[in-house]
Amino acid sequence: MFLHTTRNTNKRAPEFLRFIFIFILTGFSFAVLAQKTDKICLRNGDTLTGEILSMKLAMLTYKMDGPGTIDIKWEYVTCIRSNKVFEFTLRKGNLVVCTLDTLFLKYQVTNLDDIVEIIPIKDRFLTRLVGDVNLGFNYTKSNSILQSNFTSNITYKVPKVEIGLKLNSVLTNYGEDTSFSKKQDIFGSITRNLSKKFYVGGSLGWQENTELGLASRYLLSGLAGLESLTDNHNRLLFAGGLSYNQEQSVETSQFKGNLDALLEARYMRFYYSFPKLSIDADYLVFPGITDWGRVRMQFDLNVSVEIFRDFLIGLVSYYSYDNRPPEGSFSNSDYGIQFTVGYKFGK
Repeated sequence: MFLHTTRNTNKRAPEFLRFIFIFILTGFSFAVLAQKTDKICLRNGDTLTGEILSMKLAMLTYKMDGPGTIDIKWEYVTCIRSNKVFEFTLRKGNLVVCTLDTLFLKYQVTNLDDIVEIIPIKDRFLTRLVGDVNLGFNYTKSNSILQSNFTSNITYKVPKVEIGLKLNSVLTNYGEDTSFSKKQDIFGSITRNLSKKFYVGGSLGWQENTELGLASRYLLSGLAGLESLTDNHNRLLFAGGLSYNQEQSVETSQFKGNLDALLEARYMRFYYSFPKLSIDADYLVFPGITDWGRVRMQFDLNVSVEIFRDFLIGLVSYYSYDNRPPEGSFSNSDYGIQFTVGYKFGK
């Protein structure tokens, strides 16, 4: 019995070693297949092999073994190669999903400057999320005013569709006066890109602004827009539509419904020289339809500087105006400027 067992074990040993060899070879094969195979050529003659993460606002984000993730100015890139599928935004306004070969052949792109944005088509949910989180605090000892603010923008993007979530909160404690003011917003939105530079979208949101006498406002909006300027440094958008809201003043528990027109102009500018600076200005006007003669306006300006990779400092300012504010308002306008520290994620 002992000899029989020993002989069987020796016989199986080569099979076991063969299994280990095949396992290692298979794992090595998958590792080779998973290697970064995108290539870019630079103006100085260098060729880099890695993975294209994104190209936005004239900055290519590129990941390589060793150096890790780096940013390369788009103007320094002379050629690009990849067999992966990307979402491309072109200077003419076209938004296409294809490989680079298809882009160059079918859409007759002959100049890299005609490509405004490159976004990989990723399979995992988390890899499609892009956004930022910003916090700020201000304190004045002379009048014991403490102000805190929180802003966040999160975007989930799939081909030709963009889903967004925007949060903003400004809380002010006046200390000795024992008074407390709040300005808070939360909006969910969806945008669908059409042919050329046109898009349609909708949003659902909630607002509060005690300075303007607003305890609660729920909004449902729909709009159509035009991206009139699209290049590697600028975005300029105009949109118009309708917005229906139910609002409640700080003086009553009753809600009142209103239908308004909606006009929007938004401008974004990016400077990629050190330090990296981005500017985002958004201006909204709500002329009343059912409440004729009433006009509401909202202006938001966000200026941020990247101090080191993915970490930001900036200034966030806002101006809100209502020529017929709800009952209990202290003024017909509200404005503020906050210093913020933030973090951005996704590419």
